[in-house]
Amino acid sequence: MLKDKNRLIVSLAFNKLADLLVSAKVTLPALLISLGAPGWMIMWLVPIRESGALLPQAFVGLYLRKRSARHNVWRVGLAVQISAVCSMLFAALLLDGITAGAVILAALILLSIGRSASSLTVKDIEANVSPKGERGRLVGLASTASGVMTLCAAVPLVYFEEQLEDYSLFILLICSVLAFGVALFSMFTIKTYVETDEFKDKSVFNWRFDNTVYRFIFVRGLFVNTALVAPYFMLESSQNAKSLLPYYLAVQALASMLSSFIWGAIADKSARYTLQLSGVLALLACVGLLSMQPDSLWLSATLFFILSIAHAGVRTGRKTYSLDIKDGQERTELVGFSNTAIGLILLGFGGFYALTSSLIDFSVVYIMTAIVTLAICTTLVLPKEK
Repeated sequence: MLKDKNRLIVSLAFNKLADLLVSAKVTLPALLISLGAPGWMIMWLVPIRESGALLPQAFVGLYLRKRSARHNVWRVGLAVQISAVCSMLFAALLLDGITAGAVILAALILLSIGRSASSLTVKDIEANVSPKGERGRLVGLASTASGVMTLCAAVPLVYFEEQLEDYSLFILLICSVLAFGVALFSMFTIKTYVETDEFKDKSVFNWRFDNTVYRFIFVRGLFVNTALVAPYFMLESSQNAKSLLPYYLAVQALASMLSSFIWGAIADKSARYTLQLSGVLALLACVGLLSMQPDSLWLSATLFFILSIAHAGVRTGRKTYSLDIKDGQERTELVGFSNTAIGLILLGFGGFYALTSSLIDFSVVYIMTAIVTLAICTTLVLPKEK
């Protein structure tokens, strides 16, 4: 069991590393800007990335009612993500403008679908390998390790900024492919089976949840703004996107490295309190962006660092809450159903902000900040998970 836990940590760490390297908040906005893709494509990166990974999960959960072997679906999901990043690399090397943007968005949809399958099934693998009370720290340790590795990749990009500026995006995409490959290889021997007999006779779309699930969806739906606001830290900066990229990547990695294990330990005590505390930090970052309107590279990077710490807390809190509140196939279907609902909410918010930004003469970050404030307040409706 200890061997499996170590393999799981290594795989989660490299999977997280790959996600950070091909981040829709940092790497892909810089890539589209450098390729001359239109601005509206950049605004859709985070909604597509997040919603695409979430929308299919309810249906994957239903499919899994008759498939107890969760590791097989996880492996397919990783393979799909590797193919998607290879497609992005192809577009970055050979295309430009709106054509490159379209290919990258299509590849991002494919990446998100693969992420959907692997993200849902890895919850069962985590729960099988690690008992309650240890899962938050396990997720936190993997995130910390991925932060260290991402920082090791980002520091040379900062130090050799002038020499590597033209190649930095290609380096990040190649490293992402390699990281996904290591994640797949590391956990390939782990097998997880979930008892599904009691669910096999249920009608296909028969979801029945208690009130806790719908409260969780409501609160989590408001917290998606901590992810949606991230590209605006780069878009509203006067600095060149390629210049910001290594610094943003470095502070994002540093935030993950420094905070994830701490967030995991807090979440093992109370996932609800984790959401509250991380929400306050996200609020501070947004207020800082709006009040200071930073032109300084270092000030901009510092505010993004605070936001990254906050979002790491939001992710750890909501993951631990969903792991601990239900068990077995009930947990799988809770995660799948809630993730699909969040995917719809993300698309709704994405479309709302894309439309609103063209109609108002002030930043949509003001609206996001107000919703993050509301999200913090609504955590009070969540019942304790432990």
